[in-house]
Amino acid sequence: MKAIYPGSFDPFTLGHLNILERGVRLFEHVDVVVARNPAKTSMFTPEQRHQIIMLSTEHLADSIRVIEYPGVVADYITENQIDVIIRGIRGSTDLDYEIKLEQYNRKACNAETIYLTPETEHLNTSSTLVNMFLKTRKIELASEYMAPKAMSYMRSLNNK
Repeated sequence: MKAIYPGSFDPFTLGHLNILERGVRLFEHVDVVVARNPAKTSMFTPEQRHQIIMLSTEHLADSIRVIEYPGVVADYITENQIDVIIRGIRGSTDLDYEIKLEQYNRKACNAETIYLTPETEHLNTSSTLVNMFLKTRKIELASEYMAPKAMSYMRSLNNK
C-alpha cells in the first residue's frame, strides 16, 4: 500500500514528525507532500519547508520521499495511485476540519484517510504556535517544538 502524508508544514514540527514516524511503522513507504494552501499565508517558502522536513527526517530517509507539489493533493494521489492518506489530529477542532477534507478526498480520489493522534507530549504542538514564537523572536520557545537541525536551519534563514 502506498501512503501519503500531505500538509502545508509551515513549519514541520515535532508533532508532524511524531505522526510521520508512526505512519512509517504502518506503511513501508510514505510520500510527504508539501502542499500549497491558498487559504494560508505561509511564513516559509515551499523550498524552505522542504528543507526543514529533510533536516527533521534524516533518520527516515529510506522510508519517505519529500515532495513539493503545487497542485491539488487529490490529483497527486490519483496520479501516483496512493492508497492511504495519513492525517494527524490533536482534538475536536482538527477533526471537524479533517472530516470535511476527507469528504472532499472521497469524491476527488480513491484513497482512504486514516487519522493518527500525536503522543501526549506533542498534543499542543502546532505550526501556528511555532510561528507565533518566531514572529515575536522567542526562538528558544520555538525550538522546543522543532527538530534541532531544522531549528538551526531556520535560525540561519533569520540571519540572512
